[in-house]
Amino acid sequence: MTSLRAVADQLTPEAGHFAIDAPAAWGQGRTLYGGMTAALAYEAVTRTHQELPPLRSAQFAFIGPASGRLRFSPTLLRRGRSSTIIAADCANAEGTAARAVFVFGAARESKVAHDFLPMPNVPAPDDSPPFRKGAPSTRGFWDNFETRLASGARLLDLSAPRPEFAVWTRFLDHGGADPVTAMLAIADCLPPAAMTHFPDLAPISTMTWSVDVMTPPPTADGWFLLASSSEHAADGYSMQSMTMWSESGAPLAVGRQAVAIFV
Repeated sequence: MTSLRAVADQLTPEAGHFAIDAPAAWGQGRTLYGGMTAALAYEAVTRTHQELPPLRSAQFAFIGPASGRLRFSPTLLRRGRSSTIIAADCANAEGTAARAVFVFGAARESKVAHDFLPMPNVPAPDDSPPFRKGAPSTRGFWDNFETRLASGARLLDLSAPRPEFAVWTRFLDHGGADPVTAMLAIADCLPPAAMTHFPDLAPISTMTWSVDVMTPPPTADGWFLLASSSEHAADGYSMQSMTMWSESGAPLAVGRQAVAIFV
């Protein structure tokens, strides 16, 4: 297992880009795990552009396998009085592997404030059973996290009324990583919720992922509650919603994914 911080520290300037060899310990089949690709793109952006306001939103398109030597290339799209928008491409020898757009925005005084995203009333992590069955596989990104099922169903449970679950999740070793980098790296770690209704294990591939940030986490320590729900699946694609809370109940981020399913 390689800590998140240790991987981020391997990202080095190289000919106008930031480059890294895709770490096997964070692999997902033939590609780098999508959350790690997103986290490294964020690291490249924040190292290139200093004194950015807080991250408010990010969009990711996963175009091809992120494997081998990866190059992250940030491009400033706009810098306004309160917001900054920066793109980042991830490429390897085969071409573009992923494309990201990050929106940063400074806080402004506003007369509008509300929160309709309360954390579900679920058992505490210590009172929740393991999410996955069996022992760790000792390979791939999945073994960088501990996961406990707070509500909903596990994978391959055709009797579940809805393909959704809420799972307590934490890093086994984040190594002191930047909290926002860590948020991106952990927010995508669960399998697609549609896999609850899979009859058998089968390949999946995340195509797009959008993340809107409400409250940037102050730390990468502790548990996070991740909830995913597949809202529609047909023609080999699932569309799902995602929400992330801190252990104290603060809403951190919401997201959406389009996932290709091969079953």
